[in-house]
Amino acid sequence: MKNIFKILSISFGLALLLPACTPKDYELGSLMDKSTLKFSITQNASDSNMIILKSLTPGVTPQWITPLGRSTRMQDTCKIPFSGTYKFIYGVESNGGLVQADTVTVNITSNNLSYVNDPLWTKLSGGVGNSKTWYLDLNASAVCKYFAGPLYFYGTYDNWETVTNKVKAPTGADSWNWCPDYAGNTWLMTAADFGSMTFDLKNGAHAIIEHKTISARGTEHGTYMLDQNAHTLKITDAAILHDSGKDGIVTQWGNCKVLSLTDNTMQLAVLRDNSSEGKCLLVYNFISKDYSDNWVPKVVKYSEPIKDSFTKADLVGTWRYGLVAQSWIGWEVAGSGKGGSLLNSWNTRTDMVNTLKGWGATDAATTFANADTCLYVFKADGTCTLNGVANTYTVANGVITFGTPLTGTEWSLVWISLTGNSVNVLNVTTMGTDAYTSNGIWIGIRNGTKNEDQAVQLIKQ
Repeated sequence: MKNIFKILSISFGLALLLPACTPKDYELGSLMDKSTLKFSITQNASDSNMIILKSLTPGVTPQWITPLGRSTRMQDTCKIPFSGTYKFIYGVESNGGLVQADTVTVNITSNNLSYVNDPLWTKLSGGVGNSKTWYLDLNASAVCKYFAGPLYFYGTYDNWETVTNKVKAPTGADSWNWCPDYAGNTWLMTAADFGSMTFDLKNGAHAIIEHKTISARGTEHGTYMLDQNAHTLKITDAAILHDSGKDGIVTQWGNCKVLSLTDNTMQLAVLRDNSSEGKCLLVYNFISKDYSDNWVPKVVKYSEPIKDSFTKADLVGTWRYGLVAQSWIGWEVAGSGKGGSLLNSWNTRTDMVNTLKGWGATDAATTFANADTCLYVFKADGTCTLNGVANTYTVANGVITFGTPLTGTEWSLVWISLTGNSVNVLNVTTMGTDAYTSNGIWIGIRNGTKNEDQAVQLIKQ
């Protein structure tokens, strides 16, 4: 097919003070009239499936909308594997607001299957000429076959790099996660047969999403585009499989980040952008039909990860809350000897406070500021003072037993309160950064009937 080259010059108002070297200055807050915006959309001469985008407008950052998603690059390339009619929009975000050019339509008449000859395309769809079906990892019997639960929560920054490649997010980025187990958090959604998602690569990339619990959606037929480099999935005319209770709090159910993808499992994240709880990523966990059909349930038992080597001599001294101060500790698989794990990836106090505020704890910052004044003094004679409350104690096999039961005033933070006759020193193996684990211990009690402890972190002074 002949190369199609279009240079479209469209002007619009700029709400930005341009540098002195630019040909023309614009009044702050005004929109560009159509006199300066220029861009080009080019089909590669030797490969018409390769669309080259160039922003030719000086002094601005482009805002491209493409079939593969959004881009702010001055020059970018879209590799579209299948024939069809595709739409592109070029715009600029100025101080006066977003101004967009007219939609540009590009017709592609050929297929380039080399673009989908990639492991991620194969994992998603089964490969060229095939199809693959996925289920949400929660069935009508309330069973999750691979993940702890069907839905996790992540910060808006999180992506393939932070989840699959375990790359630490930049300082200040909205990166965190809460990965609740369904057995202890059934409020997440009602267990059901949610339907299925089928992706194919048969003369195109097609998606069939069967929403059994959302009658207004029913069965949707759409197309999809996977960007294996950016790890994004864009589905047109269909929404990923999800629960009905959250249908209204996401406006773009077809714009997904791929956080992980293997032959048997997939995590797709959508932005919660229409909720009073604020923005975050809702991460839906899926398993392949093949994995589900061949799954054999395993009987897994958990045990509280008590650090039984901890002694009275280890406890004697003065303690304060640690930097993060509290968390929930998941139990270890019985007999594994691996220890417990923090169920929240908080590395700083700010991380934790921001998450708790997002969950509705508006007084979290004040609570922890006050907690910083608390002291816990354990003397060698078996007496102790816990946040001003006198008591006695003994230590045996990692269990601290008090002469007078705890009432909750001794250790009381946000949704965590230690009460009763004793607390356990926990063997926590996934501790996060050294910044808040050095010289510290976690002590806690079981969180209701869940296989986890509510715990506080103490640092010896």
